[in-house]
Amino acid sequence: MKKVLLFSALALSFMMISCTNPLVGTWVQPSTSYTQEQGFVLYKDGTASDVNIDFVTFKSWEKKGDMLIIKGENTGSVKGQFTDTLIIENVTDNELILSQSGYSVKYKKKN
Repeated sequence: MKKVLLFSALALSFMMISCTNPLVGTWVQPSTSYTQEQGFVLYKDGTASDVNIDFVTFKSWEKKGDMLIIKGENTGSVKGQFTDTLIIENVTDNELILSQSGYSVKYKKKN
């Protein structure tokens, strides 16, 4: 009986790990001589937040097919809600490439 319970617990743990969305986490572009590290955080519950982005507050996200849809609010001089729809070109455990209107941006996952 103990072996069955142990196996069941291990199988359940493996299923939970394999169901983790690879998009969940903190994604950043490295800092340059002109900019600081910036990006966004995608939380498991569908909420989102920005990382060092002025005048923008990310609120939520969802994945539909190969699209990442991020919703938020502009907080600068031009205020208002926005929805960005981005194409997920590639996603791995440590790299995310998004594109929009023919322009691609590469992000690294921050631990």
